Order: sequence, then structure tokens, then C-alpha cells
Amino acid sequence: MATRVRFAIPEREIENTGITFRRSVDEGLYGDLTIRQNYIDWRPTGNEFIYRVSWDKLADFARERGRRMRPKATAVKAKKKLKPSGA
Repeated sequence: MATRVRFAIPEREIENTGITFRRSVDEGLYGDLTIRQNYIDWRPTGNEFIYRVSWDKLADFARERGRRMRPKATAVKAKKKLKPSGA
């Protein structure tokens, strides 16, 4: 099952409308995740209701049930570690 998450946003402050990420899988759209200033909304495909959680509740959930791990190097950091092609 191939999963795709697509986004295209320039850096900016999140306003009232928020930013929506659309997740799709091979079978089609899976749902939309909208990030807002004070909360996050999850709307599964075909559902008329959203599931809303505050940033504080998300942080609690992540600490209690999430998997703790070190962040991976970003593309910018990894690029700096590359040796020049002439070396």
C-alpha cells in the first residue's frame, strides 16, 4: 500500500483558515488533516464530522502513546556532510 502526503505551502504564519494536508493511499483519499493556531482537525474521507484536538492534548497523547526517537538529519544538514565531487 503506497501512501502519499502532499503539500505546497510557503513559510507563513497560520491564520484562521489553517493549512490542510491531504493523505491518500492506493485506494484513494484517506482524509484531511488541518493544522490551525489553537487545534488540529482530522476529517476522514466520507465523514461529515471532524475530530478536533488541542495542541496541549496532542502533546499529552504523543508523550503517553507516541514512540520516542531521535529526529533524523534534515536534507540541509545531510547535504553539508557530502564531500565535494573533486575530492
